[in-house]
Amino acid sequence: MRHTGVRVIWATLAVAILLSCGCSSSNKGKLEGTKWTSMAGNVKGQNIPAGALGLEFGSDNTMVYKTPSGNYNGTYSLGAGDRVRFSLERALPNGGKIHDQRITIEGDRMTMKDPDGTSLSFSRINK
Repeated sequence: MRHTGVRVIWATLAVAILLSCGCSSSNKGKLEGTKWTSMAGNVKGQNIPAGALGLEFGSDNTMVYKTPSGNYNGTYSLGAGDRVRFSLERALPNGGKIHDQRITIEGDRMTMKDPDGTSLSFSRINK
């Protein structure tokens, strides 16, 4: 019995250490206050012309996702590593209000990847 209790304590400590390490966002300071426009690409068999989509990230964690069918307002939150969660005020036509993305930024290029592996790149329109 004593060994089980010790194992539980060690397991709990290990999880706490893992959660406290490596949980920072690789996008901190890169998204806040930026605007992006989509580059030409193909998403799920649909051609996306350059400039068809836009993303604006406010410094107060607000966001606007611009599409040909209208704008979607919401908020974003930075997760661990390259993870970013979009919480939109209204659902997208092909999905819900909550969208988890993986976002990588290299210079003036941002690549956004859906959980299903679909990705699209954007270029920065402000500095």
